[in-house]
Amino acid sequence: MAVQPIGEVGRRVARVLQAEPAVDEVVAWGVEEAGRLRVVERLEMADVAVTDSHKPRPLADACLEGATSLVTSLSWDDEPVREFAEAGLSLVVGANIETGLAAGLALQEAALMDEPLEVRLAWTVHGKPRRRGEPIPFPEPVGSRWAREVDPQGWDSPIPIRTFEAPVDGGWVAAMAQVSGALDDGIQRTIVGTADHGAYLAAIALAAAVVPAGQHAYPSGRSWAFASPSAYLDRALAAGLDVASYHERVAG
Repeated sequence: MAVQPIGEVGRRVARVLQAEPAVDEVVAWGVEEAGRLRVVERLEMADVAVTDSHKPRPLADACLEGATSLVTSLSWDDEPVREFAEAGLSLVVGANIETGLAAGLALQEAALMDEPLEVRLAWTVHGKPRRRGEPIPFPEPVGSRWAREVDPQGWDSPIPIRTFEAPVDGGWVAAMAQVSGALDDGIQRTIVGTADHGAYLAAIALAAAVVPAGQHAYPSGRSWAFASPSAYLDRALAAGLDVASYHERVAG
């Protein structure tokens, strides 16, 4: 596996992957030095590359040249998508707390219900906390916050969805999924969420898609990280993701 470690999140991703039993070696690309990682100029020997860069096009070009799949926290809907599909390579996008962790948790919970009825996703963003809006029950230490509704990204499930973002200050971030659905004996609401240090949680969310991409859990072309929720969350939990859950019977 190859990592382009631009910042703290990228360096943490490298450490997560070094602890993965399925990964033989982690190398660095696009940097002059990367501590104990071997720096390479070409990616022919890497199955998957991952970056925390907000400008990943140079790495995408190197991946296409080296027949290497790519994982990024960003979303892409332009030229690289077509090129990766034509090359038979995976381009996994949105490996972040929103379209990775929150959406993945929602789909995993929805799969346990006879008939999922509604999904609500929420996550934190850096900013001044709101004093009104939609109340969101994040796990501690973030706790309950006011949020505003935003448009969902990448959601192609037939389950109705609403998405929210809650500004917070400080170094803690959180993601939450609330799923309502029918069971044999009534309607249940499940809330699952996670909260942790920002760089730590971002690194888990990004790294969790790498091994599944190398094991062909994602098809060629563009896929959102949550598109393979079981494989994605298995790796996130193995990397240290801590999830809190709450179940409530709302009708029966």
